[in-house]
Amino acid sequence: MKILKKLILGTCLMSATLHVNAGTATVTGNVTADNDFIVVHSQGSVNNVVHRGAHGSQWKKIEEFKFAVNNSASAMESCSVSVIAWGDGSSAQGFAGIFKGDHTVYTGSGVFRAHQSDIASTGWAQSGGPNAAQITTLINAQTSLPYTMNNGTVASGTPPWMALNFPLANVVNTKLFRWIWSTSNKSKRTYSVFTAPCGKLVKPESVAVSMPGEHFQCYNVEKADRLPEETIMIADQFGRTKAVLGKPVLLCNPSTKIHNKQEFKMLNSKRHLVCYNYVKQNKVKSQNLLINNQFAPDNIVSGQRELFCVPSSKKHVRPTRPRPVEEVAVLKPAKLNRINN
Repeated sequence: MKILKKLILGTCLMSATLHVNAGTATVTGNVTADNDFIVVHSQGSVNNVVHRGAHGSQWKKIEEFKFAVNNSASAMESCSVSVIAWGDGSSAQGFAGIFKGDHTVYTGSGVFRAHQSDIASTGWAQSGGPNAAQITTLINAQTSLPYTMNNGTVASGTPPWMALNFPLANVVNTKLFRWIWSTSNKSKRTYSVFTAPCGKLVKPESVAVSMPGEHFQCYNVEKADRLPEETIMIADQFGRTKAVLGKPVLLCNPSTKIHNKQEFKMLNSKRHLVCYNYVKQNKVKSQNLLINNQFAPDNIVSGQRELFCVPSSKKHVRPTRPRPVEEVAVLKPAKLNRINN
């Protein structure tokens, strides 16, 4: 029985403290835009410009940069990465880029959402661009509109742009790597913004937690008597069932554990668990669950009930040794004759 084997080898891991350590993930970007761009990392209401275009009208030079993202689960809920690009009134506006964290997103893959504003664009990124208030307005104005894709691919050369070689292009589907813009109306001299949620780039940090309670080490039971057949009612968060228990198959001892140089002492040395298998029970609906303990979070699917455990006492019993058979003296014939005479 697979679940039983896992229980035999496993320990229930719980203690009295909660550990949550926020971490960071690094994102690498390759971006160019006709004519210029800035990259904004938004965390909640805070918008941080993590890169400004350095080449201005020489947009054919691919710009590579890195920045850090807080990948705690709570921070990821309000985190996004945006490219704000601006046009000069030309009909040849385009943005092409790749961002790589734990996952990779790129223009043409369907991840970015676009918005073209009415805020007039002025200057180059390194010497101008939208001010802080305008950046906030642009980020907040994001809609769920998809962008417009230009024909051809970045690698093959999309008119009127030449073929370009991005350092991160080996981690994308080059057939989908396209020049994009926020609208088919490219003659507007305004800022456009393209946004992707951080969750598309980095995975939330897996944070192990500790819960209050006892630790148990479990052993299989090799010899045991079956219970008299008696129907009982059992209820938990997954439902209720009428059940008949069979025999004890698992014994769990309260335990002390040392993990990451931290000792979790035994809380009650006299309370053990004895787990019985089921002879009869009702079917139970499977549940999709997220569990977490001192080792790591995990997504699991619960199955049928396997064991029912009850608090129990335990006493070591010395085995009774069989009494040795008394030796019978064997007399030699000469000695036997003297006795008879």
